[in-house]
Amino acid sequence: MRNFIGFILFGLLVSCSQNTQEKNKSNYALKEIQPMFEQEQEFENEIKSIESNKKLVEVTSLEYLSSKGETFLVKGLVQNVNQEMTLKKLIFKQLYENGNEKTCSFYYKGMRKIASVCEQSIIKKNNFNRVITKSYYDDSSQVFFSKRLNGNSETIDEKNYSKCEPISHDDDLALKVINQKGEFETKFQGFVENMGKIYLILGTENYTSTVAFSEYNPILQLLKNNEKKFLGKKLIVEFFVNEDGGFKFQALKSVRFDQ
Repeated sequence: MRNFIGFILFGLLVSCSQNTQEKNKSNYALKEIQPMFEQEQEFENEIKSIESNKKLVEVTSLEYLSSKGETFLVKGLVQNVNQEMTLKKLIFKQLYENGNEKTCSFYYKGMRKIASVCEQSIIKKNNFNRVITKSYYDDSSQVFFSKRLNGNSETIDEKNYSKCEPISHDDDLALKVINQKGEFETKFQGFVENMGKIYLILGTENYTSTVAFSEYNPILQLLKNNEKKFLGKKLIVEFFVNEDGGFKFQALKSVRFDQ
C-alpha cells in the first residue's frame, strides 16, 4: 500500500445539480433507497465491514501546521493478521485558517482504494453548510461513479444523494502525512518553550509539528547543544496524545536519529 506500513509501525466543486424536496418524517421513513449503479451494494457492504470491524488497529499521524495556517491530521485503521499489516481505512482531516474543514475517508480492499467520502464543512455568513461527495473506484483505483449531497447540519441526509460527474479523491497527501514522507518528514527544526513545556519542533520549511517533553535526554541534549549542526536532520519519534487541564498536546515517548 505505497509504503504505508513502513514508518507508522514504529509509532503504533465540480458542480453537481441536486433537487431538494421537503418530506415529512413518516413519508421519509418509507422511502426505499435504490442502488445508483449495479455494484453499489457490494461496495457498501465492504465499507460497512470495515466500519464494524472492532479488531482493526488505529494509528495516528503527527498533527502538522502549514505555513498558511492550515492543520493536517490523518488516522488509519489497520488489520493485523499474523503480523502482516493491511491498511483498511484512512481518515484525512484538513482545517483551514478561516475555520472551514475538509474530511476525507478512504477505504481499501487488498492493495487498492475502493471508495472515498469527502466532506467539506463551510462557514459562510453565519451558516454552516456541508457538501459530501462519495466516489467508487474500479480494480485500477480509477473513479467510475460519484454522488453528492449538500445542505446544512439539520437537513442533510444520506438518502438524498444525487449522481454527479465522477470525482477522484486523491489519497497521496494522506499517505504522505501518516508515513512522514516528502514535505511531512520529521526533520529537526529546533526547540521552543511555552507555558512551562518544552517542545521539539519537527518537519520541513512549510509543514511543522511540535512534540512536548519534560526533560532533555541524551539525544535531545545533543540536539540542543548543536542546533545549527543538526538542523534538518531526520529524526524517528514515538509519541502519544496527552491532555493536561483540557489542553491536548503531542507528548514525546522516544526519539532517535534516522539511520
